[in-house]
Amino acid sequence: MKKSILITIIAVFTISFAFAQKSVTNTTYSFPSKGDAIIKYSVPTANWNVTDENNLLSLTPKGSGETSRLITMIWASENPYAEDAMTVIVNDAFDVIETLLTDLTWQENMNTFENNGISFTALDGFGYYVNEDGSRDRMSASIMILIPDEINILTLLFFATDQAYDKWEKELLDIILSITPAK
Repeated sequence: MKKSILITIIAVFTISFAFAQKSVTNTTYSFPSKGDAIIKYSVPTANWNVTDENNLLSLTPKGSGETSRLITMIWASENPYAEDAMTVIVNDAFDVIETLLTDLTWQENMNTFENNGISFTALDGFGYYVNEDGSRDRMSASIMILIPDEINILTLLFFATDQAYDKWEKELLDIILSITPAK
């Protein structure tokens, strides 16, 4: 009898461990996927779609409905050697968000931190997405500047409904914090 209980306990732990491993399996990608990679990042592909086309990386949660209305985009400076490279990429990020959202409100202070050898500067805020029927949905928004090495400058921006952000915040943060220099 003790032997059957022990076997049952081992089986339960084995199945639980296998399920846990499957649910958190991440895939490591490089960006850009063509040419010289600048960064690497890890994504739980069971829950997220990854699209890397024309040097624009898009990450969206799988599913539909309000809890899936989140998009993250990353792109690199086209000319990181230019004197105004930082200004250009920051302006491009603001242009994208201002095209999609109205009545934007930004926090007064930027957040800066370093992770995995990458310098991050982030500005958080919120705005409203205007639907086809004229209704408005409040969306959180962030613009981050990433400096992974002495040359490259990347921007990461995301925006999401409150419901989507609440659901995906931890995994999104894990993806962002997984970013490392490719070299």
